[in-house]
Amino acid sequence: MLNTRAADTVVPISLALKGEQYANELWRYKNTTGPQQQHFHRGIGAVLWRFLGMHEQCIADHCAVDGFDTVTTVPSTSGRHGHPLRTMVADMVGVTRGRHRDLLTPAPNAADLGRSASAARYSASALWDANVLLVDDTWTTGSHAQSAAAALKAAGARCVAVVVLGRHLNTGYGNTALHVEHARMRRFSWNVCPLRPWHHGARE
Repeated sequence: MLNTRAADTVVPISLALKGEQYANELWRYKNTTGPQQQHFHRGIGAVLWRFLGMHEQCIADHCAVDGFDTVTTVPSTSGRHGHPLRTMVADMVGVTRGRHRDLLTPAPNAADLGRSASAARYSASALWDANVLLVDDTWTTGSHAQSAAAALKAAGARCVAVVVLGRHLNTGYGNTALHVEHARMRRFSWNVCPLRPWHHGARE
């Protein structure tokens, strides 16, 4: 049943390689305090804002919907209160704050469900044919984001697209190093669409 309720698409903004700068910043924005945490909040928030400003419509087109009327985040299942991702999406990022809704609540036993995707990991507020943009910070196995997508679809969402700040990879695992080597051959540009084979400035 979960496969029929999986996210319609998953779009990582960037790879987040274990031990390298971006993975480190994604850890620090949640686990530091004071001015240092604010520094990382602003930086990560700016990445999300710019990416969605340029590419959100591409994601909607890929999902065959006009746009996303609702934006929400994957909540922590570890008991963390006031998650910085929620604050970022609801308050800091201009392109999402007007559409943000708190939709997902972790189940009491969510932390015991391990790494497998499960529709029972979260409950979701009722939705009526909504198109939801679901934001997560780190994708490792995808179990939390896919569980959240399943809960949103069970609650009535028509389309759920996941945007992930960082796709976590460990280059010491399996053939990951080869995948990363191929990825490094493609020069990064904000203008390169993650879903369509062209630069935004060269579409016409």
